[in-house]
Amino acid sequence: MEKEYPPQVSAPPYPGPPMNYGGVVHPQDTYPQPGFSPGATPPVAYQGVTHVVVTPALQDVPGQMLCPNCHQTVVTTTEHKAGLMTWAICGGLTIFGCFLCCCIPFCIDSCKDVEHRCPSCNRVIYLYKRM
Repeated sequence: MEKEYPPQVSAPPYPGPPMNYGGVVHPQDTYPQPGFSPGATPPVAYQGVTHVVVTPALQDVPGQMLCPNCHQTVVTTTEHKAGLMTWAICGGLTIFGCFLCCCIPFCIDSCKDVEHRCPSCNRVIYLYKRM
């Protein structure tokens, strides 16, 4: 003898509108919003234009950017400077006994921080730090 199970009813996805158990809701029975007549279209609110300034990701090569000091669009000039990564590699080589090699990170540009300057006003725009 086979057992008969009651039919499975799937639940509405959560979150969702409340279930209407057999009752009929007519559009005219809904509550009107204050200040609007049922057939009128709601007024359109003016939305201002929003300007989003996205700063480009300057890394170890010159990049085009708007200088915040002189307000000109320029291609930055770059200069490599010894930073935290340079000193960390130097210290690591010293700890491991490579005293003769500990100065090598100061000769390699990919170990140094990069300073981006504006060619017009010669001020620092961005400092790209390694690590």
